[in-house]
Amino acid sequence: MISYLIHILTLLSIYIMVALSYAISVGYAGLLNLGHIAIFAIGAYTSAILATNGFSFWIAIIAAASISGISGLLIAIPSKKIKGDYYALVTLGFAFVINAIFLNWIDVTRGPLGISGIGRPAGFTGSISFFVLTLFFVLLTAFFVYRMTNSPFGRALEAVRDDDLVAESLGKPVVKLRIVALVVSSVIAGVAGALLAHFLQFINPQIFWLDNIVWILSALVIGGLASLRGAVVGMIILFAIFEPLRFLPLPLDLIGALRLAIFSLLLLLITIFRPKGLFGRAQLD
Repeated sequence: MISYLIHILTLLSIYIMVALSYAISVGYAGLLNLGHIAIFAIGAYTSAILATNGFSFWIAIIAAASISGISGLLIAIPSKKIKGDYYALVTLGFAFVINAIFLNWIDVTRGPLGISGIGRPAGFTGSISFFVLTLFFVLLTAFFVYRMTNSPFGRALEAVRDDDLVAESLGKPVVKLRIVALVVSSVIAGVAGALLAHFLQFINPQIFWLDNIVWILSALVIGGLASLRGAVVGMIILFAIFEPLRFLPLPLDLIGALRLAIFSLLLLLITIFRPKGLFGRAQLD
C-alpha cells in the first residue's frame, strides 16, 4: 500500500508540474496551446533516448529542457498572426505531427513498442528517493512560476491576455511576451516529461495522446486559470476523484464509463456555478 501511495504521489507531482507550466501559456498568456502535450512528450523522449544510449540523467534532463524550449519557440511563432480557435487548431496539428513522428520513427523511438529500460539517476533509484527528487523539481518550478507571474513581466503578460490591442497601444511588446511565456512553459513541460520517463522507466506514444491534454486543461478549468494554487488544487482533485475508482469491484469497462460520467458532471458543475474555477481570475473565451 505504501509503495502504491508513493507511486501515485510521484505521478501527481509530475502532473502538477505540467499543470503549472500549462497555466503560464493558457492562464497568463491567454493562448490555448493544444500542442503542450507534444512538448511534454518531446521532453520524455529526448531524455529517454539519451539515457538509454549511455548519457547521465542530468545531461538528459538538460537536453530535454533545451529541445522542449526550442519546440516551444516553434509553437510560439504562429502566435504573431494567429489567435483564438485558429491558434488552438495550429497547435493541435503540431501535436498530431509529433505523435506521428514518435509512432513511425522506429529506428529511434521504437514506434508503438516504446522505449524501455530508462534508468533512474544514481542515488535516486528507489521509489521514495525518486519521489523526493520529483518533489524538489515541483517546488522549484512552483517558486519560479510564482516569482515570474508576480513580477512586472507577469503583470504585462496578463494585460496582453486581457486585451492585446490595448496592451500594444500602451507600448507592451505583445509578441515578445507571448514567445517568452511559451518557451518558459515548454521548458518546464520538457523537464516534467523527462521525470515521467525516468519514473515509469518506459514510454510509448500512447502515453502522450490527446486525452492527456484534456486532463491537464480540465485541472486548470476546475482549479481556475491564472492561478497557480488553482493548477495544483485542480490536479489534486482529479487524482483524488479518479484513483479510488480503480478499487471498486466493477469490470474495467464500467469503471472507465463511470470515470467519464463523473468527469463530465464535474466540469458541467464548475462551468455553471464557478465559470472561473475555484481560484481563477480569468476564463476561457
